[in-house]
Amino acid sequence: MKRLKRYTVAVTLVVAAALCLVVWPGVASASTTINVTLKERGTYACRGPCATATNFTISGTLHADTKVLGTMSESGAGTVLDFNPVTNCLEQVVNYAFTTQNRKNTIDLASTSSFFCFTSDPNVSVETDSYTITGGTGLFSAATGSATSTGVVLAHPQTGTATFNLSLTY
Repeated sequence: MKRLKRYTVAVTLVVAAALCLVVWPGVASASTTINVTLKERGTYACRGPCATATNFTISGTLHADTKVLGTMSESGAGTVLDFNPVTNCLEQVVNYAFTTQNRKNTIDLASTSSFFCFTSDPNVSVETDSYTITGGTGLFSAATGSATSTGVVLAHPQTGTATFNLSLTY
């Protein structure tokens, strides 16, 4: 009888351990996907005179339509690659980091296409971008997904507003 109890306990422990090895990794790697819209207001600075600068920085604030992200800060850097006289647009690359208010979680984005187009108003330009989400920190360290943005950029003062739409898996 004691032998049967020991055998039953041993088998139960082996089965529990096996279940932990098989089931737990699936639980640990579970992911969440959200679609979120962020409204951005920010500033930019050219590295050198804006008329000839090829590098720029961006900073600002984002307001998400979900409490998962809430209000975030943004920092970014970009490089102008080319000018297309037919479309009157600059082609550029832009990388962003969106950081939550507690500064523990960051989402990293890298542009896959980015166009800064001049309008008939010399003070107003329109920017249209697509991004890949390339990870981050904290909750978003293994984040993936995509994003798009459309914004209006003013030459004076050097400010802009945009709407970012993210499909974020974390």
